[in-house]
Amino acid sequence: MLSIVKNKFIVSFFILLIACGVAVPQGKVSSIKPLDRKIKSRTQELEKAKKELEEFRRKLAREKKREKDLLTRLSNTEKEIMLIEKVVNQLKEEQKYCEKEIEKSRVAIQELNARLCKLKESFARRAVYLYKNGRENDLELILTSRSLNEAIYRYKYLKILSEIDRRNIKAIKENVQELNRKKRKLEIELTKREKILKEKEDYQNKLRKIKKSREYQLAKARKNKRYLIAKIKEKERAIKELQSLIASLEKERKRRQEELDRQRKLAGMYEANPFYSMKGNLIWPVEGEIVTRFGLQKHPRLKTITENPGIDIKAQKGAPVRAVLDGVVTTITYIRGFGNTIILDHGSGFYTVYTHVDEVYVSEKQYVRTGAVIATVGDTGSLQGALLHFEVWKNKTKLNPEEWLARKS
Repeated sequence: MLSIVKNKFIVSFFILLIACGVAVPQGKVSSIKPLDRKIKSRTQELEKAKKELEEFRRKLAREKKREKDLLTRLSNTEKEIMLIEKVVNQLKEEQKYCEKEIEKSRVAIQELNARLCKLKESFARRAVYLYKNGRENDLELILTSRSLNEAIYRYKYLKILSEIDRRNIKAIKENVQELNRKKRKLEIELTKREKILKEKEDYQNKLRKIKKSREYQLAKARKNKRYLIAKIKEKERAIKELQSLIASLEKERKRRQEELDRQRKLAGMYEANPFYSMKGNLIWPVEGEIVTRFGLQKHPRLKTITENPGIDIKAQKGAPVRAVLDGVVTTITYIRGFGNTIILDHGSGFYTVYTHVDEVYVSEKQYVRTGAVIATVGDTGSLQGALLHFEVWKNKTKLNPEEWLARKS
């Protein structure tokens, strides 16, 4: 008999819960925390790019009074363009991240608003019930119990109901607080985005002006044979500079190898040395014709003998330059004689070099997939028009790129 009374009351209790529309709180909407390390790294890269540009501009200001030849002025102009583009690329990354955070905040606000509405509706129904029946009804429910055990059961379940009321009030307060936090965060992110867009626009306006100046300097330099000879000497110095750069990269190869292995594992690649196994099958960095091959070459116009540490591929200006294999971007720099230069580390001591490029779409330390567009074909550091200079290195040794690229049918 006691069991029947108990079960009957439990049924009545849950009917009461449903009638009142009371819902057990499910807590706050969880927010995805940003990866602090990535944010720090991205911010550092942006500050590094800005600092590099400012230092170069200060250097130019100090040297302004000195008489400079046209090639020096041209190189300085091209380097400034490259440094500004570096800053613009980092600002684009900041903008992308900022827009993702804005979208996350908006979604979280929508979820919190919906949750808050449900909690308020539930609490309102419970308040109406209490207004109509009063707390005295709870006492009457206990006092009209037919036995002590039934009174205890009723007391326990009414206590649970009271606890749900308390938790609903707490949940409403917490949701309101979280909603206000998300709204403040959204306002901050929107302000930050506006600042980034304005800063990016300022740099891009400056870039357009400098590029016009560069076109004028380039057209003038191409007409003079003396500058063509000077360019050959520049390239000889550039080869030595690139060798030193590769040698310095070798010192930190182990750390980059760990990051590369991690990225490849995430991508489902487990081959220990993919670059070596792809010999003769690497994709071409750009569509075009080889105009200068690897090794000692005779200049067709000046009849001088020079060493080419890679191959020169004649291509349409603005054509996409692709990574021949996945790897980590180690360097984006300007080398006088080579112009804008990108170096990729493919692991196991293999590097590829892409020079004379124009628009650069990647950032240092970035992992890129095979075939990813990393830049466009340009004529920076060159008086021969648009072309891509491409090199392959194993540790500190230059290799013939044609032996590694896939044969054209």
